[in-house]
Amino acid sequence: MWKYKEDLTEPIITAQKHIASGHKKGCGSLPQTAILFYMHSGVAYMKLKYKCRLLTKKFPRFLNACPIYRLKDDEICFLDGGRGAPQAADTLETLAALGVKNVVAVGMFGAFGAEVESGDIIVPNKAFSEEGTSLHYYESLNFAEPNAALLEKAQQAITDAKVLPVVSTDAVYRQTFFKEALWREKGAVGVDMETSALYSVGKYLGLNVVSVLLASDKHPMTETDTGWRWTLTNEARCRFFEQCVDFAKTV
Repeated sequence: MWKYKEDLTEPIITAQKHIASGHKKGCGSLPQTAILFYMHSGVAYMKLKYKCRLLTKKFPRFLNACPIYRLKDDEICFLDGGRGAPQAADTLETLAALGVKNVVAVGMFGAFGAEVESGDIIVPNKAFSEEGTSLHYYESLNFAEPNAALLEKAQQAITDAKVLPVVSTDAVYRQTFFKEALWREKGAVGVDMETSALYSVGKYLGLNVVSVLLASDKHPMTETDTGWRWTLTNEARCRFFEQCVDFAKTV
């Protein structure tokens, strides 16, 4: 752990200070609901499919400023959430400082459980943390959970989604067969890089956060099984985006 009980000092830099800094152009206050895409094609799909307007070319987070947009007919903004737990936390901190209250994270996961196949949608009700960001916010953390109200709304809106745990990790090349077996024993059915940090940091900041994840591939269960391969289709991706946007409009 890296959060200490005796540490009562202030952070050197905060999202509020960074937004106000001279080299970052702000975007004003934001709608209360934001969609974060952890899939490179999410923002492009939204721009093509929906009427939206650019709020700023440089959303003022610390890591890799990016464009942020607002749906023309809805109180929803959207942007690329970045990649990995540090950028997920950075994005949440910045959104919270700009007035966002609800966050729908849209991403992918690698499936390794018998309960899921490639193309399945899950809403994680628990995310085991094997990333390093959350322990700067909590003295100890085994897993993090979504906002209960948003979890319930997601279940109602995305009727074919399964509610199952995942694990989030920083080390994409250390997802060994041994570790995935241990993860299955905990009840996890897949792995991503952001959900546990989104849930833990969201709770810390007082944000309502839920993730909706699409299984992009199915991992081999043993070393003698057929090797890993990418199986996600464009049709499945577009259908997934539509379901997530429809859900976000109910928040």
